[in-house]
Amino acid sequence: MKSFLIFVPLTLLGANIPQAPAVRLDGNIQPARYSVDLTIAPDHDTFSGTAEVSIKATQPTEFFWINATGLDFKTVTLNGAAVKVIQGNANFTGLSLAARFSGAGNLHLEYTGKISRNSSAGLFQLKDGNDWYVYSQFEPTDARRAFPCFDEPGFKVPWQLRLHVPKDQLAFSNTPVLSEAPEANGQKLVIFKETPPLPSYLVALAVGHFDVTDAGRVGKTPLRVIAPRGHLGEAEFAKTSIGPLLKILETYFGTPYPYEKLDSIAMPISNFAMENAGLITYGSSILLSKANDDTLNRRRTFAVTAAHEMAHQWFGDWVTTAWWDDIWLNEAFATWMENKAIRKWKPDWHMETEELDTRLHAMSLDSLVSARQIRQPILSDSDIANAFDNITYEKGAAVIRMFERFLGEAKFRKGVQAYLQEHKWGNATAADFTGAIGTAAGADVTSAFNTFLDQPGVPEVSVKLDCTDKPKLVLAQKRSLPLGSSTPLKPMWQFPVCVAYDSNGETKEGCGLMTDPRMEMGLVDAKTCPAWVMGNVGETGYYRANYESDLRDKLFRDGVLHLTVEEQAGALGDLRQLVATGDVSPAAALALVPHFANHQERQLTLAAVGVAGLVRRRTVPDELLPKVNEFIRQSFGARARELGWAPGTGENEDHQLLREELVPFVAQSGEEPTLVAQAQALSKTWIATHAGIAPSLLPAVLAVAAEHGDSAFFDQLLLAAKQEQSSRQRSILYGAMGRFRNPDLAYRGLDLLLRPGFDMREALGPLLFGPLAFPETRDLPFQFVRQNLDALLARLPREVGGDFAASLPEVGRAFCDASHRDQLKAFFSERVKQYSGGERILAQTLESIDQCIAQSKAIGPEYAKFLSKY
Repeated sequence: MKSFLIFVPLTLLGANIPQAPAVRLDGNIQPARYSVDLTIAPDHDTFSGTAEVSIKATQPTEFFWINATGLDFKTVTLNGAAVKVIQGNANFTGLSLAARFSGAGNLHLEYTGKISRNSSAGLFQLKDGNDWYVYSQFEPTDARRAFPCFDEPGFKVPWQLRLHVPKDQLAFSNTPVLSEAPEANGQKLVIFKETPPLPSYLVALAVGHFDVTDAGRVGKTPLRVIAPRGHLGEAEFAKTSIGPLLKILETYFGTPYPYEKLDSIAMPISNFAMENAGLITYGSSILLSKANDDTLNRRRTFAVTAAHEMAHQWFGDWVTTAWWDDIWLNEAFATWMENKAIRKWKPDWHMETEELDTRLHAMSLDSLVSARQIRQPILSDSDIANAFDNITYEKGAAVIRMFERFLGEAKFRKGVQAYLQEHKWGNATAADFTGAIGTAAGADVTSAFNTFLDQPGVPEVSVKLDCTDKPKLVLAQKRSLPLGSSTPLKPMWQFPVCVAYDSNGETKEGCGLMTDPRMEMGLVDAKTCPAWVMGNVGETGYYRANYESDLRDKLFRDGVLHLTVEEQAGALGDLRQLVATGDVSPAAALALVPHFANHQERQLTLAAVGVAGLVRRRTVPDELLPKVNEFIRQSFGARARELGWAPGTGENEDHQLLREELVPFVAQSGEEPTLVAQAQALSKTWIATHAGIAPSLLPAVLAVAAEHGDSAFFDQLLLAAKQEQSSRQRSILYGAMGRFRNPDLAYRGLDLLLRPGFDMREALGPLLFGPLAFPETRDLPFQFVRQNLDALLARLPREVGGDFAASLPEVGRAFCDASHRDQLKAFFSERVKQYSGGERILAQTLESIDQCIAQSKAIGPEYAKFLSKY
């Protein structure tokens, strides 16, 4: 008997039909297995599908909701009986049953859907050369665009995929191919082996003219790298690094890789990667590079990203979070683990410094009152989108690192392994994780962990030395807040405070768990009153040390000789932030710049660059910018000119990496004439020949030339962008086109966002936000958005759980006055409610403006006084 779909609008069914869920299914109907059959042609923008879902009801029901977005249903049956399909909302479709359903059943759904060409959510198309490719990106809530499902991480069951694809193309999914057979009309059917239990967001597929290369084996696991055809020669570094990193992860987790294969596949656009079980997707610019275009930073970025995504194969895939409020654990753990793996593989890369930089960055973001807590309750789609930010990744990783150091590596690792074994192939919560760590360590760590998970903010620890009797430190904690931000809340944290101090020329250490607003710590190994104290040993503590009396001066005068590079850089990083809180004068911080500007350690030179960057903040009036330039030139100019734009022969990696950061800083922030002139000449040659600039320096050289460029140079960049086939090179060109200080040329760049032929995933960031860097053009992005909002919204894609539209309020992040703040708030306050994650971004942008206004008033005169001598 043939069944027909009955489609009924919700409004016609009366009060018996419940309202569609806002975020979450009620859990009464649960999937037990999926079989999904899709027909996909990469050059078509639609697809058709059939889903067979084995379900069970915990309570009898005549109606339930499933997740479906943008799908048109043709036939739906339950155990062969026709089902009425009810319009719900954008994420939920209701199924009204002919009879009361209980126990187990088979849900059959036939449908069609869309393949996007401007978004990377759900199933999407990308073009490389003349070939179209289809990829999937389902995290967090876009599997529902490819098949009707129960699209939540807690529903973790086996899947089997069957793909009908063009016979001359390849198809990939999470598992190996079970069979492949030709069909009519130039098609073939590819059937994949059934997966182990997976949530919908980890299911993955790719179809197109791919090339495949063997990357060896780790144990029984075959490794492959997959790229759009003609690009396998760009995968050499990936082929040699995936295996060693996977071995390191297997050793740490104490168990083999849990899936049957591991494929790494390149997407010819995007700047993200995704940990799909057995089929990790990478943006091409991360995974691939031609030998003559490759850079140290690109290789390091790939290795770190690969370690992150492969760590997820255990921590996120094998064991999956029960709900999105704990997604921080998956992402924070993988961020923490990526550096641990790289340190083991390449100790000379000094990942300790990278960890410090990410911690300091997280602390800067976390200083906002509007910053969210790590474990955010999920009450809306915006909350899910917000969960994938640097608070999740960077702060979460820093907190894990802090407790690992305090508890000890061996105990912490034992807890990780126990957590994985207890919850393998299933779901777990953060409480399960901290409980396993606590059991392994023999101590309760959940309470202390929760003080960082459930409230935002950065602890600031005041450090006072008391030598009236036996030497001791008097420590007090409070929330660190920049001038211009305030809150009536007085949060408290529980965290380890570890210090180093001088004892008659020897360095000693001490640790204590701070659980109260105030704590005393005896310096038990101090024979006399210490000459210096350092308040965050190893710079692994997630807090800022604020030294009282003359302790800071003593630390930078006497203590630095006894500190590691990371500890010195961390102290400078804290100093930079404490200027913003009003605890340290700008002059005191800036006076340290010359002492570190020419340091032999790259990390410390760059830490000095960070402190010098204080004078580039909006708190310095525009009329003082010439003096800012002179300060930067005097501090760093000679070193930057010595390094120059051209790599030297026989240089070590540190010299190359220093050049890539210091020379552009001096050329842009110091407007060093020699470097600017060289950049202009090099850019002229590159436009004519596409040669003459080291690949690692190309973005900076073109950007410097653009800052001082004319309309002819803009036209040359535009023509090059239109002709360029590589998404990486196009992104570099767009980056330069967003750096013109001439307002007319900056507006031409903005106007391109409304023109066909420019992929917004590549062009939006550099063209819309680039003009914020300069006084001459900082107003233009906001003006442009106000004038063209509807046209922009029509072109903005959805990406990895959020809307590009949510970022639009950031066009005001360069403002530093009440008038612009009020205009920004008035324009966006209601509109951002429609953008997933937009309200938080607007709140943070407005708070940033408030900080700038307050700091300009309070410490602006101190900047002016310091700069007056230049």
